[in-house]
Amino acid sequence: MTKEELEKTEWAIEYKKCGSPSYYIALRYASQTPLFVNIFRTDETGEMVWAIQVDGDSFWMDAKKTKKEAINLCKKMGWEIIE
Repeated sequence: MTKEELEKTEWAIEYKKCGSPSYYIALRYASQTPLFVNIFRTDETGEMVWAIQVDGDSFWMDAKKTKKEAINLCKKMGWEIIE
């Protein structure tokens, strides 16, 4: 996806709404083809979530309440999950 296409995805729109200063870093990662990610359960945010983390980095692309939601987002965005 191009940067312009990425910015129109539901994921990018929601990420930007959060006001995170790392929005542009996330876009840079998301534009990598393929982007390899790991999914794991954590309570680092204060609640139990499924984090989507860039493989080889500590950067989170997102966090979802269920593993199914995390997997579906990865599929939708074309991110490859490392088992």
